[in-house]
Amino acid sequence: MPAHAFLGCGGARKGRVAPIIRNVNDADRLTCIRTTPWISELLARLFDFDITRSVAGPLHDLQLPGGQPLEMIAGDAGGGAFLLTDTGAVVYAGSEGEGGLVAYTLRDAMALVVGLPSLHDALAKPLDEELLTWILAADLFIRDDWPELDEQRARLRETLDLPRAENLLAQLHEAAADEAYRPVSQYGPYEPMLASLRD
Repeated sequence: MPAHAFLGCGGARKGRVAPIIRNVNDADRLTCIRTTPWISELLARLFDFDITRSVAGPLHDLQLPGGQPLEMIAGDAGGGAFLLTDTGAVVYAGSEGEGGLVAYTLRDAMALVVGLPSLHDALAKPLDEELLTWILAADLFIRDDWPELDEQRARLRETLDLPRAENLLAQLHEAAADEAYRPVSQYGPYEPMLASLRD
């Protein structure tokens, strides 16, 4: 499959081959997530990316340090918000005052949401073998409740044309440290998502 080609929003069903949409952009990808019930429901139920939480907006009015606006596209069960910048980058703002850049594209951000136990787990430790062991252990814990985890990850990766998350971990750690994407509210800038930067 060519880069950035992806299967139709519905995916292949009942033995039928889904059409391939070539050169899809992230605007189309977001529309697909918003308008395809099984995708939005699966993202909310299993991956804590709930587009219905964006209706109420984030807890506070947020912007980037340079004043650029942020559009909430989803929320998580902990009260956090996934926010889209005007350049298409995805920023996270947590309910505990931590936030930062997730990825420069929605495609990479969704790969991380789908492929990791959580962004919090992936940023809890420095990027080394201990972190990889930590992530694997967290995945095993999730599989105890959701044995279909790997199957559903593969389904979303195929339908949305997402890369594997483990190939993006280094980028995630670099992105989370980028102060230019740290959300700012009326109370000031958010704390870094990277645990090592909060020590």
